[in-house]
Amino acid sequence: MPRGASPSARRFRLTPPIVREHPIQKQICDVLRIEIAPPGKLSLPGVVWWSIDHAAYSGEVPGIRIDRGIIAGIPDTFLLYRGQAHLIEIKALDGVLSEAQQSVASAVLGAGGRVGVARDAGEVLTCIDAWQIPRARRVAAML
Repeated sequence: MPRGASPSARRFRLTPPIVREHPIQKQICDVLRIEIAPPGKLSLPGVVWWSIDHAAYSGEVPGIRIDRGIIAGIPDTFLLYRGQAHLIEIKALDGVLSEAQQSVASAVLGAGGRVGVARDAGEVLTCIDAWQIPRARRVAAML
């Protein structure tokens, strides 16, 4: 402690923000590995999926990202089956879609893709089943 500082003085320390969806996304990815295939690998029935990491979208130089086509509102998980895009936005229990997320979802739907919102792996499996995307059925949809 610096000389003359009061015992109750605390050091200022920067800490990264807590992203509440990250543990949920990890759980979902673990289930997708079991049910479909590893990310970026084609399953036997012809499904490929991956997650999109854009947690630091509003970083120090967002203009550079926008110039490269990286926009706000892109859903977290992408699945492709029979040439159709299926995107899933992951939200915490109390999370709501931002205006940017609503806009991208509308564009995807307008282009013929599908969009879902999930709060856990069970809801992701419910979307996958509703979209009739083949999966191994090793994990029950209601986790």
